Amino acid sequence: MTMPELRVLIISPNPLARGGLVAMLDGMPGIKTVGGGGVSEAASLTAQLLPDAVLLDTGDGESEDLDAIARLASAQPGLPIVALAGEQGVVSQALAFGASALLPTAVDAETLAAALHASARGLVSISRRDLAALLPEEERIEPALKAPAESLTPRELEVLQLMARGLTNRQIARRLQISEHTVKFHAGAILGKLNARSRAEAVARSIGLGWILV
Repeated sequence: MTMPELRVLIISPNPLARGGLVAMLDGMPGIKTVGGGGVSEAASLTAQLLPDAVLLDTGDGESEDLDAIARLASAQPGLPIVALAGEQGVVSQALAFGASALLPTAVDAETLAAALHASARGLVSISRRDLAALLPEEERIEPALKAPAESLTPRELEVLQLMARGLTNRQIARRLQISEHTVKFHAGAILGKLNARSRAEAVARSIGLGWILV
């Protein structure tokens, strides 16, 4: 049985880069580009075309391009947003704003297609280079040596997965049909068990432990 094609909207502030991404993805099986536009058009095009996923090129990580991730995540909760960035330092901001994947702009077509399909299935994709940048220097050792003494509960794992997709506490509460206060309680427990100081750090460590697939 043939799987339906993944409908992808391409967003980039650079028309040439946008065209290159369209040409790259149009040759990949299982993916169909449904349109493209600039950052200012992202929200309106998404509402109009209803893509399965958005590929958003943030270029050099300008604040307005990163803000587009937050606006899309807020307007379309749960929409898979795969972000491309030329600057390594924007990974934590992109994830915090709602991206479900962060890849370098020089990514190859096969890796990009795999990240888009993974994001559509609720998985987080981060390059090894960017994953290492999320952790403090002293934490960049084998995950098995730093595994938490206490594992996450099934509910905490659910909350962690939604945190990794960039959903807010309110959005997570609605998705799981629990109170926002309960979400905050679970989020605090997750950060505590992972000894993380932020959501991005918690996501990075959980990926290293194999609790979230990349």
